[in-house]
Amino acid sequence: MTLAERSKKWLAQDVLPLWLKKGVDWKKGGFIECLNLHGETLEQPRRAMVQARQIYSLRIAIELDVCDLQASFKATQNGADFLIDRFSLPSGAFIHSVDNNGKPHNLQTDLYTQAFALFGLAHAFALSPRPTLKDRAIELVSFLERERRVKAGGFLELGDQPYQSNPHMHLFEAFIAWMEVDKDPKWRTLATETLDLCLNHFIDPKVGALAEYFDENWKPQLSEGKFIFEPGHQFEWSWLMGRYQRLTSLNLLPTRLQLFELSDKVGIAKDRKTAIDQVWSDFSPKSESSRFWPQCERVKAASQLFHETQDSKFAHARDEALTALFYYFETPTPGLWFDSWGADKQFSIGPAKASSLYHIIGSISEYLLNS
Repeated sequence: MTLAERSKKWLAQDVLPLWLKKGVDWKKGGFIECLNLHGETLEQPRRAMVQARQIYSLRIAIELDVCDLQASFKATQNGADFLIDRFSLPSGAFIHSVDNNGKPHNLQTDLYTQAFALFGLAHAFALSPRPTLKDRAIELVSFLERERRVKAGGFLELGDQPYQSNPHMHLFEAFIAWMEVDKDPKWRTLATETLDLCLNHFIDPKVGALAEYFDENWKPQLSEGKFIFEPGHQFEWSWLMGRYQRLTSLNLLPTRLQLFELSDKVGIAKDRKTAIDQVWSDFSPKSESSRFWPQCERVKAASQLFHETQDSKFAHARDEALTALFYYFETPTPGLWFDSWGADKQFSIGPAKASSLYHIIGSISEYLLNS
């Protein structure tokens, strides 16, 4: 069985039946946070981010025809309504999480949450273009413009690290998602502004890597003269730039190759063949554990680059990353996953997070589309 066949079979037979049955709250609405390794629901506060990611995941499952189409469509629409009804504030922002009864749990309006709320609305709109979905998205953008704009560009995150690239990456992803489903020029303007911030500030011109944390002038924060970068985010930015390039015809291939090839050179554990979590800007490893999601982003970026260049090194990277992913899927209950593979070669034991399906199904979809 090929990797493509194995991946699609796993989604259709193990993942989607389990998560549609156990991961959707068909009575109260919305999606649950996680399942234990026996496939049973765990009662935890429900994040807006998870609602948004599961809308996307089921949209992709519908497109791949690996799920119960009627149930999946119903779950996405109920999920979008739950997101708007339970997480919205009068300001236009979305709160971080609600409890299991849909009551506010964490009222923080972090930028990461706003990015994913916008993303989820776009994918719900793709499946059912209701005007209320776009109206709510515009309200959210208005909140960001009014409350979180930074003079030097971009938006503020909450907490003690207000200048971060990661939430901007997901805003870029959300703006692109809206570009794909709505002709309003607002989305391209916002995506282009975010891309410019990345190209001019997030990527260090000397190192060639994209940093995580910055000062108020968008200069990388240094520790003993070094900054942190994450291979997974280099892959993810590369893939997102490829999507923007497809929509606009702007040639971003040199930058995409730079981000991918650097991380593939210095960010892969030689023994496990996995992308590690963090690297210093002098290319020494900071954290040699390997969470599952950087493997997904490596699959996506490599698949996309192979499709465009037909260079066999990207086919090798794509296959190596997807092969590694299947080790994370060897759980007691088929259709679940481990989160992290330690440098000691042991997997962390804990619940399977619903938020992870967004990475997994996105990577398999990209692999299948570009095989």
